[in-house]
Amino acid sequence: MKKSTLFPVSLIVLVAGIMFACADVEMTYYPTSFFAPEITHNKSAYVFFRAFYPLYEDSYKENYLADFKATNIIEWENYFKQQIKKNDLSYILYDARLGEIDTLILSIKKADYPISDELKGNSILKAADTKSVLDFLFYTGFARRCEKYAAYNVGWWDEDRKNDNPLDDKEGMAKLADGGIKQIGNANSDFVRQRYAFQVLRLYYMSGENDKCIQFYTDRKKIIESTNNSIKYRSIGYLAGAYNRNKQYGTANYFYSLAYDGCDTMKISAYFSFHPQEEEDWQQTLNMAKNTRQKAVLWQMLGIYRDPFRAMKEVYALDPKSDLLDLLLARTINVEEEHFLHQYGPYGEGETDSLDYINTGNINKELVAFLKTTAGKENTAKPYEWNLAAGYLCWVIGDKDFQKYIDKAKQEAAKDTLVQEQIRLIELLDLVKLGKAGDKKFEEKVAPELEWLRGEEHPREFRRGDAYRWVTKILETKYAKDIVKSTCFKHELSDGEMHNDDLLNTLKAFMDKKDKSAFETYAWRELQYSKTDLIEIQAVNSIYSYKLKNAMAHFNEDAAAGKEKLTANPFMIHINDCHDCDHQDSEKTIYTKKEFVQKMIDMEDIVQKNPKDAQTYFQLANGYYNMSYFGNSRDIYDAKGYYIGSSFFEFWEYSNTSGTDSLPVYVNCSKALEYYKKAIDASKDPEFKAQCCFMAAKCEQNYFFCHKPKGYIGDFKAGDYFAMMKSTYSNTKYYQEVIKECGYFKTYVNK
Repeated sequence: MKKSTLFPVSLIVLVAGIMFACADVEMTYYPTSFFAPEITHNKSAYVFFRAFYPLYEDSYKENYLADFKATNIIEWENYFKQQIKKNDLSYILYDARLGEIDTLILSIKKADYPISDELKGNSILKAADTKSVLDFLFYTGFARRCEKYAAYNVGWWDEDRKNDNPLDDKEGMAKLADGGIKQIGNANSDFVRQRYAFQVLRLYYMSGENDKCIQFYTDRKKIIESTNNSIKYRSIGYLAGAYNRNKQYGTANYFYSLAYDGCDTMKISAYFSFHPQEEEDWQQTLNMAKNTRQKAVLWQMLGIYRDPFRAMKEVYALDPKSDLLDLLLARTINVEEEHFLHQYGPYGEGETDSLDYINTGNINKELVAFLKTTAGKENTAKPYEWNLAAGYLCWVIGDKDFQKYIDKAKQEAAKDTLVQEQIRLIELLDLVKLGKAGDKKFEEKVAPELEWLRGEEHPREFRRGDAYRWVTKILETKYAKDIVKSTCFKHELSDGEMHNDDLLNTLKAFMDKKDKSAFETYAWRELQYSKTDLIEIQAVNSIYSYKLKNAMAHFNEDAAAGKEKLTANPFMIHINDCHDCDHQDSEKTIYTKKEFVQKMIDMEDIVQKNPKDAQTYFQLANGYYNMSYFGNSRDIYDAKGYYIGSSFFEFWEYSNTSGTDSLPVYVNCSKALEYYKKAIDASKDPEFKAQCCFMAAKCEQNYFFCHKPKGYIGDFKAGDYFAMMKSTYSNTKYYQEVIKECGYFKTYVNK
């Protein structure tokens, strides 16, 4: 008979013993979901809720050793019946040197034995039961000697330590194990005997003697299981690890499940170690279960790994009131959402939503039927969970009976805030799904619910984000013929919309509307732009279209528009562009965007009246140059939704030999070049003309830089204005300054 594989190898974390996978991940993300698993209120299940990562949210235990230490200290406190201070126990167990432990032993046996004041103050010396104290101290000394073997772990970053591996000291571990066995007979309580047995068992495991580990557990089972504490389950974990190494997977998985269910500090590590591979070994594991609880635990663990629906059905059949069902139900619903909801993030296939966002064709109909039947029986520990889950999936498939289940859940968990929020969300999703654009009754009913979803405080666990995104996307689609509302529900303007002056004016008029309905007010707030933002966008569009008077007219619409201060003087230029130098100049003249535009308009008026004003042409050219990507005031382009950024190299991919218009407007230096030419023509001063000529060369060079063909070697190509500098202005002082500062020009001249 052919074996069936339960798990693809890629999905299994193979762990020989009880240990953790190394992970450094953010634990707050989960696949697209409207359904909060926290409605179960089963804290022990939270860590295994569905997530992109192995564990869920802040339940992830980064330092599980700290949990073991804390548990161990509590167990010793109970052993001494709280007569010893916790800090004193912790010091002896984890910080004291072996010599200090020996000193404590000798001071108990001999009253005048010399001891430091620090040790003398330890409350262990005041305990009345000296036998128990000596048992504790002798055991702690033994455990400390075992520590170098038990705690040794080499990561990939410690390759050089492999040559000094204490686990190679088989003889040393064997001697310690023999000593531990003798101490089992010398100890005065099962509690301490159990701990010696644990140390011996672990030494066998760490030395790789798997059969010896298994046999020792079998022989000392009564002692190891004498006290139901963490040591019992840690021992079971090493036993499971030994079976796993021997490839006895069915047996190993059974013992991992005992550790998983019996000890909270073992739950996560046992889960990572549990890995059934074939149906055959899985059935073997199930057959080892001694009662209904053990079978149910095994099914829950299998459900976390691979098939929560199958596991949920099995556990429900075993015990409808099992607390293990909470996790399986929540995980089943969240996994199912990954089939019918459009996914974002690591598991997503894209970012396009539509009314097909909920793919009802992918719903597991058997699951829906099971949930409806189970909810109808009302025989689980938390009936509201099942009514809520059944109602949710019935809504997804369009079953009108969904409200029946939702109403039951509403009554059964009337005082549960998270459950009530979940119910309200499902009802809102239904309202939005069925609503018709322009229907006033729909808009009146949905507006307060949208405000609730968008604005009010919700429980941290409430899955608002994906639902909010779906709702606004559906509304955008439904209102496609209403350009204002559809744009608002889209939140942000596309590049084309930001250049659509008619649309921007329509949006501004909508913002000014005095008698907005509640639905219109909500839509308006969804748009991520204020009226001032839209005016700024229009002004920037006009500036980079060289329609300066239009830009000023826009700025004048709103007193707040154009008030942002520029980071540099936009009329300052250098041979080599140095943006940071200009930004840091403490004596620079400060301009706002509006002041910059006004000065440019004033200078345009001057040259219209006096076409021979070379200096004004030059200042105009500097202004146009500096508002480009290459200048010191490219922040003129900044408006909400517009940002130049720090790189434009990707423009090469589509520009190459195409015209300037194919590039972003802010890399265009053609207007600056036009005015540098006019300044040259209007002036008779060779030094000034040389300065204008070199700035024209920079404009020419910037055009080449943006259109440089793929494979071209070098960052510049000499053009008309480099040639003019060399042929016409080589006798000027400015020419010599350029050669000193500009490597491109120096290379050109020398070549």
